[in-house]
Amino acid sequence: MAIRWYKRLFLKIFITVWVTSFLVIALTAFVVGHLSEKERDRDVLSARVLGQAELMIDRYERNGRLPAMKEWRRSHDDLREKRWFPIKVQIVALSSGKVIFGRENIRKFREPLTLKVTSDSGSEYQVVAETHLPPNLGAKLFGFFLSVQVGLLMVVAGIAALLISLMVVRPVNRLRQYTCDLYNGDLSARTDDSLSRRGDEIGELSREFNQMAEYVEQTLQSNTHLLQDVSHELRAPLARLQMAAGLAGQKMSDTDQQYIERINQECERINRLIDEILRLSRLEQMEVSDQPFVLNSVIDTLVDDFRFSASQHPIEWHPVAYRIKGNPALLERALSNILGNAVKHTPAGTQISIVAELTADKVNIRITDQGEGLSAEQLAKMFKPFVRFTGQQNGYGLGLSIAQRATQLLGGSLTASSPAGAGLELLLSFPKA
Repeated sequence: MAIRWYKRLFLKIFITVWVTSFLVIALTAFVVGHLSEKERDRDVLSARVLGQAELMIDRYERNGRLPAMKEWRRSHDDLREKRWFPIKVQIVALSSGKVIFGRENIRKFREPLTLKVTSDSGSEYQVVAETHLPPNLGAKLFGFFLSVQVGLLMVVAGIAALLISLMVVRPVNRLRQYTCDLYNGDLSARTDDSLSRRGDEIGELSREFNQMAEYVEQTLQSNTHLLQDVSHELRAPLARLQMAAGLAGQKMSDTDQQYIERINQECERINRLIDEILRLSRLEQMEVSDQPFVLNSVIDTLVDDFRFSASQHPIEWHPVAYRIKGNPALLERALSNILGNAVKHTPAGTQISIVAELTADKVNIRITDQGEGLSAEQLAKMFKPFVRFTGQQNGYGLGLSIAQRATQLLGGSLTASSPAGAGLELLLSFPKA
């Protein structure tokens, strides 16, 4: 089953790392910038307050009158837009404790700034100013995320997320491909050295995969040899059994011949089963050539044979000059079993269609019959050896297994589908020669 794009591991890792790293870096930069800007504004405000306070004190000592608040505000009109204007200010003469400017209670000052000023006459004054500035974080944050710095942060975070995603997903995809090769019949599939030599968890998984593939290959080869040995050993006692049945039939009356015929019929079934088992096990020993051949050289002969032996099933086939690589005997074995399966399990008079299609890099052979079709559960099991479905008593469940293995040895794939009301469709796909 194909993975949907939004569920892919690469996309999940990439988006997670990208968003997380971007937010962490961006918010850190914003907070640090905001604190440094706040400290800078406080320093600028301190210098402004000190300079203006010195002017007010000098005017107070020369004129002997208290400056009005409107004079202070008028002198700070140019600072209002920059939010450097202190709302509350108080100047106190330290020698007398007299407040010469401002009447507010300094306990209500937010973030008060206290300065000491010594006038030209040597008198000391204390200046207290409220330095609390409106945060205005919304505008700052909006401006920050529209800045060039944020664009650079997104690019850097995206590159980091891409590298991390590739470091994890690429070796996983390579392991997945090796697993698919092993599943599709390539028992020699092993991971490459760059994966198996890694010292992390992926390298450990790669080495464990190689051990598993080695075990699977040895097990299947042992089973193949066992099937061959058992099949050959069964041939001799089966031949003796048939001979004994023949001799016994010569001495029995005509009324007892039905038992001998039954014995011969069962012996013939066992013989056909042994032939199927040997045919399946011998596929591995067949030569796999890389020479190209034309499909017509195989399919034309098969179609003629089935039109003669199974004339009750019309076969539709239009010859084409497509070419694939491999041993033509393997393709003949695969198609013969598929056509034989279609003839066995479809009603007489229904048509069997063979269509060859050419794509950019594949040659597809599509075989369709007009039978009852199979369910999704049956389609998932149909290529397994010795699998027969209810109502299918003729055959031993090896035909399609042989066809699939022969297709894999040619470097192709065999899949099945059963559209509603359209019978069974088998698709053989091969690399284009």
